[in-house]
Amino acid sequence: MKILKIVIPSAIAILMAVLISLYLVEDILLILLSFAILPITLTVAFVQSMRTKQSRLRTYLLTFIPVILFLLSFWSHIPLRLVFQMYNTEFDQIAVQIQVGTSPSTPFWIGPFKIKMAGQRGDSGTPYLATNTDESEINGFVRHPNGHGFNLWSCIRLNDSWSYITED
Repeated sequence: MKILKIVIPSAIAILMAVLISLYLVEDILLILLSFAILPITLTVAFVQSMRTKQSRLRTYLLTFIPVILFLLSFWSHIPLRLVFQMYNTEFDQIAVQIQVGTSPSTPFWIGPFKIKMAGQRGDSGTPYLATNTDESEINGFVRHPNGHGFNLWSCIRLNDSWSYITED
């Protein structure tokens, strides 16, 4: 039961990292969030190590290893990349439809992602699947590895042909 009290906050932190990555939070918010998480983690580790009769090293490891996994998962966007890979064929099929000129009616879902706008960037012809409705600042999936033709705020390369971008 004592180990469960130590592991539950860590498991919640890992679950939060997965949700943060999948809900497509912007990189600047991730940076600010990571600065907020570190003091909280240090406080939790200190309080737990003072209250436990187990080894303090074990308590610190059980607290910090999940936090490190938390930071790595949303900094590297591993959950986003894994879920994208699961639905990669659907993304490719819709991109081909857009390139042919038959854009799907929006909004629609691809896995956990709600696509609110779909189209091509006029000057480059790059297909995009946006998760917002503002045509001047597209946030969403772009079928180009470097977000070519978009005014990028951030770009997460998902594979050789797709990226998740945020325009500014």
